[in-house]
Amino acid sequence: MNDSTITMLPAPKPLAITPIMSSSLVTTPLVSTPLADWNVLIDRALHEGNPHQAAGMAQVILRHLPRHLPTYQRLLRAMWMLKRWDEGEDWGQRLLRADPGNALAWRALAMAAEQRGQRAQACAIWQRAFEANPYETEIRAGLSRTSLRPPEENRHSTTVSDSLLLNPACLATLYLRGFRWDRAARLYRSLIQADSRRIDFQVGLVAALWQQRATKETYRIARHLVQSHPYLLIAWVALDATGDENDKALARNPIEMMDPDGNFVGEWFGLQYEGRPAVLSVNAREAELLGIRNRE
Repeated sequence: MNDSTITMLPAPKPLAITPIMSSSLVTTPLVSTPLADWNVLIDRALHEGNPHQAAGMAQVILRHLPRHLPTYQRLLRAMWMLKRWDEGEDWGQRLLRADPGNALAWRALAMAAEQRGQRAQACAIWQRAFEANPYETEIRAGLSRTSLRPPEENRHSTTVSDSLLLNPACLATLYLRGFRWDRAARLYRSLIQADSRRIDFQVGLVAALWQQRATKETYRIARHLVQSHPYLLIAWVALDATGDENDKALARNPIEMMDPDGNFVGEWFGLQYEGRPAVLSVNAREAELLGIRNRE
């Protein structure tokens, strides 16, 4: 599966969870609540092994911020815990539009393909997940599981140990996550030369250059990416950081829709970035849910 396929993926189906509130409450006065508080409570629910509760609170955020990427990421974790592979695939497809190197999204797609019996496709997708996070336990297990072939089918088939060897894409990820910006940038340049269709490589290069404060080149690549792939979060954030006032105005709306407080860039991308505190305006019933969980 290549990145040209991602752009054609359908939008996810509605989350199959009973709404917390009725539509009659939409017109009630809104209450301002810190978005960070919702994130903390969803993380707590996931940590406590309560994915249903996490998904219910995620619904609240998505009613008001339907493109909020940290919530997509947390929903992927909830769907994995619930073994709702089809729903996880839907949310993973959407998240990959904004973060084509997202390990949990590729993991969700791989498991869904594997559950459908599409072993070859699942193996290819597990490989993408592995390149995005080569030490994640479930990803390593999935790649090993789908890489194995019966001896009678191919006596020279790939072994488990071979399937888990780190390739250049894995190393580029590790350099990026380890804040070794110069090595990451050099490796991503090489990877892009070998396969310019891989948008995740271009995103990785932008991230490394931005963290190196290579302003001009970061701006040039980020500008190109937002024109051809308008949902790439890191490209918009880099454009906002390196561009002029017009660029910042252009980037403001997509950033506010996808990651208004920088939670995704800082926590999931692992980049040195400080976003602005964000407020989620919810109705009284939803605010009550937040208060109840805070008191527990």
